Amino acid sequence: MKRIVCIVPKDMFSKAQIQQLDAGFQSIYKNNYSHEKVNVFWMLMPKGYAYAERKPSEATIIMVEVNEDITRAKREELLSLYSRFLLKDFNISPLDAVITVANASFVQQFSEAQKNRVHRPYRPWINLKTMATALTSKIMNGYYRLRVKM
Repeated sequence: MKRIVCIVPKDMFSKAQIQQLDAGFQSIYKNNYSHEKVNVFWMLMPKGYAYAERKPSEATIIMVEVNEDITRAKREELLSLYSRFLLKDFNISPLDAVITVANASFVQQFSEAQKNRVHRPYRPWINLKTMATALTSKIMNGYYRLRVKM
């Protein structure tokens, strides 16, 4: 199972818009890359957690996990499709979106780095809280939300 991780300002999108983005991201993945199951995980950043040019950031960050053997042409095609989807359906300029089509090994390193931020004895508890938050969000909101604050 592959992952798409989306990091956005907390109040940038409504619940319905996040559901639309989620469905659109999965559709692009399935129709243009792989029929393999992909889950979309959302990190909604509170105000004061992200800055650009010394002011609160409005950037949308998307990391799409792909297999190691993806061709450059396919990677560029996916980048373009995700960028056009954000612009056409949500009016998000390419200047306000960071999209990465990342090899699975890089996504695994990213996940490990996130995990390693937490002191080892607390990791099982934090992992449990993170899974509970994601599953509760899926049931209540229709999308997986990851914890920003540990």
